[in-house]
Amino acid sequence: MGPRINKKLAAVGVAAVVGVASTIALTSGSASASPVFGYSGYGIGVEAKGGIVNGGAQTVSTISCTTDSSAKMSNDVAAANVNNQAIARTVRTDTHAFNDKSGNGVTSNASAVDVKVGDLLHLTGVKTTTTAVYKNGKLSYTGNTTYAGVKIGNISVPSLLKPAPNTKVAVPGLGYIVLNRVGGVKSANGIYSYAQGVVLFANVKNKYIPEGIEVAVLKTRAEISKPATAVVFGDAYVTKANVDKLVVSGPTSYQATCKGTEGKTIRQAVGEVVIPKVAYVGAAYTTKNGYQNENKAAVTFTSHVAGVKVGNLSIGAINSEAYASKTKDGKYAVAYKSNIASITVNGKTYPVKTGVNSTLDIPGIAKLTFNQVKKQQRYISVNALVIDVYSLNTKVVVGHSAAGVIG
Repeated sequence: MGPRINKKLAAVGVAAVVGVASTIALTSGSASASPVFGYSGYGIGVEAKGGIVNGGAQTVSTISCTTDSSAKMSNDVAAANVNNQAIARTVRTDTHAFNDKSGNGVTSNASAVDVKVGDLLHLTGVKTTTTAVYKNGKLSYTGNTTYAGVKIGNISVPSLLKPAPNTKVAVPGLGYIVLNRVGGVKSANGIYSYAQGVVLFANVKNKYIPEGIEVAVLKTRAEISKPATAVVFGDAYVTKANVDKLVVSGPTSYQATCKGTEGKTIRQAVGEVVIPKVAYVGAAYTTKNGYQNENKAAVTFTSHVAGVKVGNLSIGAINSEAYASKTKDGKYAVAYKSNIASITVNGKTYPVKTGVNSTLDIPGIAKLTFNQVKKQQRYISVNALVIDVYSLNTKVVVGHSAAGVIG
């Protein structure tokens, strides 16, 4: 079944509606084609939460949305820093998929010779790993972390060299830590597992990690999906703004997937978006809905915006949708829809163009590109509207949806 735009939105004075559907029957597909597995995973040296500088993921190894059982990646760094402090030293991460006698799966590893928070905590020889596996119709996972040495303050604690999962330990002067954090989540589509060497919770003031910050050191994840005719993927967002190659506003209401949603519609809403000195965006939301099994794989992403204002330029409701699927007999389909209600500048109404990659130049204000579409056999993306603001040298993408299948 093809995609459908929400009827309520479609009824709100839409001046232009564009829809293109393309069904591609590939001779290479057949009813006897083997199902594929979806492999994903990552290893991260250090990642901090709480909005601090240098808090993003460091020393990352990742594989994602792939059906390649030989996919792999590794990374290493001399030191991983948080708040300009070298928290972990000689860090290495690696992630790889496999298909062997143990089954189909993913293993992610991370290690550090040294994890240290001043004189409050010192861990040596830290190694963490997690694996997610599908074998003989069953899903399972393993995860664990070991330590060569554990010292809290000036006291060595041999009993923590092989701690039980999710062991919580108080650290005077810092707060507390969780050693050997592990877990797994099984769904109708597959399973993912995670393991983290140590998670630092700073709930008291100290000179190493800002109070209120959570830092995961040696963070791993492994995910395997059940065999299916294809693996679905895609994304959607409401707006994104760039000045030349610099992102000034990242994707808003962003959603993505590597395996679908088990047929459930997931909505991500935002009350409004303000891009400083560039644009104001009214209430907006995105949705995703996808599934994959041995008979069919399909995914739909949508983006919906109540309206956009850029200086004297006012644009009415904007919607986009992207859809992709594959059936067991090897037939692929991709489709998109987009619509824009109206365009006005200082009370003057401009036509909403309906062609793919159509443009409208508003002298001295902006260039508008409608229905910016990228299409391949198994993937399609659409930006309902792209606004090039002349005075600010800024590009604003509004109403992005994309969908695809692998396999």
